[in-house]
Amino acid sequence: MTMAGSTMNMRLLPQLRCALAPELRQSLMLLQMTTADLFSYLQEVELDNPLIQLEEEAWFSYGGKQQSGVGNQTEHGSLAAFRSERETLEKALLAQIRLMNASRAEKRAAAFLAGNLTESGYLDIGLEEAAACTGLAITVIAAGLRLLHTLEPAGIAAASLKECLLLQVSRDNSAPGFAKEMIQRHLGDVGKSRWKAIGKSLGISEQEIERAVRYLRGLDPRPGLLYGESQISYAIAEIRLRRTEDGIGFAVRESAPFRVSFPGLALEEGDGSPEWREWVAAKRKEAAGLDGMLRFRKRALNAVAAAIAVQQQPFLDEGVAAIRPLKLEQIAAETGFHLSTVSRAVRGKFVDTPYGVLPMNVFFSTGLECEGGAEVSSRAVKHRIRGLIARENKLCPFTDAHLTALLREEGIIVARRTVAKYREEERILPSRFRAMTL
Repeated sequence: MTMAGSTMNMRLLPQLRCALAPELRQSLMLLQMTTADLFSYLQEVELDNPLIQLEEEAWFSYGGKQQSGVGNQTEHGSLAAFRSERETLEKALLAQIRLMNASRAEKRAAAFLAGNLTESGYLDIGLEEAAACTGLAITVIAAGLRLLHTLEPAGIAAASLKECLLLQVSRDNSAPGFAKEMIQRHLGDVGKSRWKAIGKSLGISEQEIERAVRYLRGLDPRPGLLYGESQISYAIAEIRLRRTEDGIGFAVRESAPFRVSFPGLALEEGDGSPEWREWVAAKRKEAAGLDGMLRFRKRALNAVAAAIAVQQQPFLDEGVAAIRPLKLEQIAAETGFHLSTVSRAVRGKFVDTPYGVLPMNVFFSTGLECEGGAEVSSRAVKHRIRGLIARENKLCPFTDAHLTALLREEGIIVARRTVAKYREEERILPSRFRAMTL
């Protein structure tokens, strides 16, 4: 058998690719971890490396019992007490991923994405960023995402409410035939009860609309809460932010509930066997690498917190209402870190302030125009809306239009739909429902 008219050529084509070194990738992974996740990770590392010692701070231990070393720790008096033994969303997804018929790379991508879901079950990372963190091709990351979309609970790992609902409908053979069109084209109309507009657009009767709306209201807009709604969340601050004693500047101090030491870095291999000397050298290298990565994490957190304090100095005196508009790009420019590094440093981290323990991302918000050309942060506007509603007449609650007018009287120029959006983000019911709760 011969093959005529076909040729095979090999060519070298130059191509630019962004690949992170393994050490840098792991440093960014540690930076992105929450305090509890970091503690759990360090516990596992300590068990495998005697040159690493993990200790809890005395102030964090219960009953006056300070625990020292994982070997002597119990659930009582330990940071582990903050972690629930209930099955989490991530654990449930990982258990399903192991049983799926997919390539190892796709399973790895799906597992990474499963660890980057919000409490509600929505995807909290972009595909390009996930590819950079894992070193996998973006096509593999996309395949991992499609794998997640086939798992339970339905609607998990969606990028938006619309996608979440569509994922649930696509897996339900009993769904009304026009449910998808209603979600894609009229989700906003459903929320505002605009039945005539829906019927005219889709050409369906009132009975069909009623059936579809009843079905849509039975879907779960937050499928991830099936695993997290009964768990108690604890905010553990790694940074303490206070005004200095003279009241002029500010102080950024570490406030982590544990510390890591490396007493075995000076351990000599001695005259043991070659295997012993090789083992000690490997463990010393691992401990030294972890020490450097933790120093990088600490330096990044402190630098970002200090930059935030510079930008948000009025907050230290007046509270949340004085938070200024701030973007991640501004902190990146001030600290010299890459934008993605700042994003990882902020995500899931908390700071101890004079007004309580707050998430770091509370200091970042867009700006709204005020009279005189000044700007006010969306966070401050939300705080003001909540304050106005708290003092309203409960027999006649403020409507969104009334709230808009009151804000304009204070010099804050904002549209009514923006007020409605902020009210919903603060999980405050519309005026007609607030009146009904009396």
